[in-house]
Amino acid sequence: MGALRTPSACKFLLISLVLVGLSSIPFVDAAKKFHIVGDSGSWGFYSYDTWASSRTFVAGDVVVFKYPEGAHNTVRVSESGYSSCEATEMESMNAMRTGNDMYSLGKGDNYFICGIPGHCGAGMKIKIFAK
Repeated sequence: MGALRTPSACKFLLISLVLVGLSSIPFVDAAKKFHIVGDSGSWGFYSYDTWASSRTFVAGDVVVFKYPEGAHNTVRVSESGYSSCEATEMESMNAMRTGNDMYSLGKGDNYFICGIPGHCGAGMKIKIFAK
């Protein structure tokens, strides 16, 4: 019992308790970034190729599509959906319409379009590569 009262034993016990406590705290991945598509501009009729190619994205980063609610939407699509500007029925069911749509990027190519007829063909589509 007296051994726990020595200064070095108390320090060891205190440090052990602190380390055990810290190990249970979930740490946020500091590398995760949020990217507003088009920067200060909103998701609209604009070519996003230059914007996307001038940035570095990492899997887990989040892209945010901002636009007036009800004016557009965003749909994560396959490469063929991106090329044809057509979402599958399942992709369309998962469309976001909030005006502040957020998607976590997967590793490799990520494709998004506006699913409102004519909008994708007018430039509302983006391909983002994430490392």
